[in-house]
Amino acid sequence: MTWVDFVVLAVLAVSALLAFMRGLVQEVLGVGAWIGAALLALALYPRLSPLLEGSVEPAWLANALAAGGVFLVVLVVLKILISFVARFVQDSVLGGTDRALGLVFGVARGAFLVILAYILGGMVLPAADRWPEAVRDARVLPLVVDGSHWVVAQLPPEYRPRVAAPPARGLPTQDDLMRPPARNRT
Repeated sequence: MTWVDFVVLAVLAVSALLAFMRGLVQEVLGVGAWIGAALLALALYPRLSPLLEGSVEPAWLANALAAGGVFLVVLVVLKILISFVARFVQDSVLGGTDRALGLVFGVARGAFLVILAYILGGMVLPAADRWPEAVRDARVLPLVVDGSHWVVAQLPPEYRPRVAAPPARGLPTQDDLMRPPARNRT
């Protein structure tokens, strides 16, 4: 295992632990709060930016302040409401189930973040044969590549980014997978 494998495992573990502590209800509603705040900011900033244009120059700054202000206010209000709902669920009989499902959600979120990092990295980094050896030799690389192909396939064709192909490497045999790592390769 390379350091890349450990970083991927750490991302999965931290995401799972945070989601376990918060619970599924708080995690899902939290994502909804961010989406709702962004949508309301986009919908309301055209009405609020004229109020700021007289005192804020240039106009793009007034637009940004209006959108940012709406976003922050809506996000804070929704987060306060979500904390009450999540506390009610965690204190009920469903608290254990909420936390267990939160753990599953956290692992899925961590996997999505790793896949997203691979897609974005493949868009800006050079060809795969010039990647660092730790990335090329990572045991999780085939799983991340398969996941990135699946995620990209879910997008409409006109928005699909190019997914970087990893360097060609033979598939590991059963003996390779079952053999413990060598302590000394000399």
